[in-house]
Amino acid sequence: MADIDLEVVRHALTVARANGFASVEISVADASFSAILTPSLPVASVASVSESAVVVPPIALSIKAPVVGYFRNLSQALCLGMQVNVGDVVAEIVALGIANDVESKVTGVVKEVLVVDDQPVEYGQLIAVVEPA
Repeated sequence: MADIDLEVVRHALTVARANGFASVEISVADASFSAILTPSLPVASVASVSESAVVVPPIALSIKAPVVGYFRNLSQALCLGMQVNVGDVVAEIVALGIANDVESKVTGVVKEVLVVDDQPVEYGQLIAVVEPA
């Protein structure tokens, strides 16, 4: 039985959402995947809303969503004042039942958390603002 590559599924979902499709169907040999998408803003609109609504100071760093899905805190929730280092797993994003780690690419102290548990997030959406240590 053939498997469907997770990257193909992610790409199909991203393209479908960006173009306003209501569903996605993928078939590879014996394997198939389908999803009904909930209405959302196009990716370009979400990016412009996110960037204009949140003012990030020039010296601030950020943690962004690596995939589209639902934000979930770990047992140690991402919170104000938390020290993060490069490579720390600070949360996860669940897409199609698959948990994807959100790793910090910066070192510093969390100054603002911009999402809450179970909130849908887009690829590249700001999750937290970090002040360099």
